[in-house]
Amino acid sequence: LHQTSLPITEIALASGFESIRRFNDCFKQQLKLTPTQMRKKTSKHNAKLILKLSYRPPFDWQKMQRFLSARLIPGLEGIGENFYGRSFIYQNVKGQFTAHHQAEKHQFLVEISLEDNRVLKPVVSNIRRVLDLDAELEQIEHDLTDALGTNTLISSGLRLPGIWDVFEAGMRAILGQQISVTAAKNLVIKLVETLGEKQANEQEAYCDNVLYFPTPEAIAQSDLAFFKMPESRKQTITRFAQFAQNQPVEAQNPDNWLALKGIGPWTANYAKMRGLSDPDIFLATDLGVIKALKAHADFDSEKAAPWRSYLTFQLWDKL
Repeated sequence: LHQTSLPITEIALASGFESIRRFNDCFKQQLKLTPTQMRKKTSKHNAKLILKLSYRPPFDWQKMQRFLSARLIPGLEGIGENFYGRSFIYQNVKGQFTAHHQAEKHQFLVEISLEDNRVLKPVVSNIRRVLDLDAELEQIEHDLTDALGTNTLISSGLRLPGIWDVFEAGMRAILGQQISVTAAKNLVIKLVETLGEKQANEQEAYCDNVLYFPTPEAIAQSDLAFFKMPESRKQTITRFAQFAQNQPVEAQNPDNWLALKGIGPWTANYAKMRGLSDPDIFLATDLGVIKALKAHADFDSEKAAPWRSYLTFQLWDKL
């Protein structure tokens, strides 16, 4: 109410209330004021929103921070000892967020700037997904330990770091096929720096100049001459971008990508795991998973369902 000029009804819905009447009743009960009366106490509307997003522990922020740092795209993302931030586009609305971890309070203090605050509710939901704040991790770890018959594989607090949307996840996966994390990161950096939209950062955030992940249209229209890679890989990138451009609804389901030449199960499943936060993806053909499993010859990943994505990250953590 203090930070935006959003209609009170939209604020109520963004806060999780199903009706304005229920919102008003709770507001008056807690603060002895109506939302309208509270808003009249201030006439200032800041461009930046500040929200507290809580989670249930455990949460190993250090491991998530290391994972994200290894794949960080400067300008698109920023990271520090206790924060992660990035730019994004949601339904053609540009925005940025920076999430500051407050471990003692089991929450993130999140600063959000948006061109249009009407998309605030889904943006907040996606930030929660990217940081995996809604996972019942105690239950997940308990189930994995029971299913596998051992707790030697389980590191407490390991979450699933998400990617903002499934298209970006798919593009990162294609660029990362059969190469190292560092090599894949460098290709994504080249893609974003060359084709991503640039914008001066007017907010005090994670970087001075913001880059946005390239749209399917921008990638589809490029000849990708800046990439030093086989033409077959460039053609896969172009086909994928054209598919996302021309069939945006179908492109939201990675299973539909398998009809595109150059995209196989690993790419689609990686995008499901990080772009959609599917909790039950096991990357059986991933080289890191195969390497980690060498110490567990009798391992049966099927027993880890429906939490095989968490198992995948647990195995990566052992490398």
